[in-house]
Amino acid sequence: MRKSERRKTAAARQATTQPAAAQWRTTQETLVMAQISRTTLHKATKAGTFPKPIKIGKKCVWIEDEIKQWMKR
Repeated sequence: MRKSERRKTAAARQATTQPAAAQWRTTQETLVMAQISRTTLHKATKAGTFPKPIKIGKKCVWIEDEIKQWMKR
């Protein structure tokens, strides 16, 4: 799959699963917001206990509302 196709796929996935006003957070912003380490973030994501990221090119972003929901639990 070409890079442009991956971007379109990620954008389409985000558009269909989240409202238009959803805010994306980078890895660093997610770590600060959730107050966890990078290792914990990756382990929790792999285990399915933390929301999955959306890949946009080489970057991963998380949806702020999903992080907030995770923090409430």
